[in-house]
Amino acid sequence: MPFTVLKELANKVGIFISHHDTYVSRLERAIKDGEEFTHKTCHECNFGVEWDSTVVPVKDELPEEVKALVDEIEKIHCEFHGISMQIDPKNPQPSDEEKLNRMREMSNLLLRKLLALKRLLSKRLVEEE
Repeated sequence: MPFTVLKELANKVGIFISHHDTYVSRLERAIKDGEEFTHKTCHECNFGVEWDSTVVPVKDELPEEVKALVDEIEKIHCEFHGISMQIDPKNPQPSDEEKLNRMREMSNLLLRKLLALKRLLSKRLVEEE
């Protein structure tokens, strides 16, 4: 794996976190205000579009340890969207609180895994210098 690819991925982690945080904030605001929200799949949101264009093309070339974490992140991200799509901010349901809690758990897990990816990539970069 070329040094530059690992470095580029490490630098993108902050962008992925920012994209995810923005999506969550917009959804939570829509829920709070009872406003329309356009849900997106894990491949349609800004995180997913960026991920699919930068990480997916090089995934098979990544070191196994990094690839395993990338696979986990993808799974968690798509699960987050699956849960969030079940919530209609304009039509609150009694089950929404449970879904919101699960969504927040998945969001926190996603952020922890992204930070773990950044640490792992940084470690690999130091080893390759």
